[in-house]
Amino acid sequence: MLGNPPYSGHSSNTGEWISKKIKEYYFVDGKPLGEKNPKWLQDDYVKFIRFAQWKIDEAGEGIVGFITNHSYLDNPTFRGMRQSLMKSFDEIYILDLHGNSLKKEKAPDGGKDENVFDIQQGVAVVFMIKYKKINGGTK
Repeated sequence: MLGNPPYSGHSSNTGEWISKKIKEYYFVDGKPLGEKNPKWLQDDYVKFIRFAQWKIDEAGEGIVGFITNHSYLDNPTFRGMRQSLMKSFDEIYILDLHGNSLKKEKAPDGGKDENVFDIQQGVAVVFMIKYKKINGGTK
């Protein structure tokens, strides 16, 4: 699966099915996150990632490649999501392109951290790989 899902801070996809799938991201080690405002887990890009994760888990193997909002990389609200992805996939590669104008980060040369797209939100490219299991092991 490849894509560039929407990431706008709110969701246009409020269906019961995907909302139930997202609930897995509200837990770490079987315990609730305890976040006061976990609304960011309802962002559409999170739902696209969860849908892709589900499809790959159902197939037993596959690759996901997305360009997304990068906030799930270090925001504590997403720790259940990160744990779930690490359990589902054998390999995860992430290229954080930074570019978040709100974080006021600097480029490696000390200059302004500019986004590769003309947006304020920082972005990341993620590739997640799940290998086919053969006789209980990895191929």
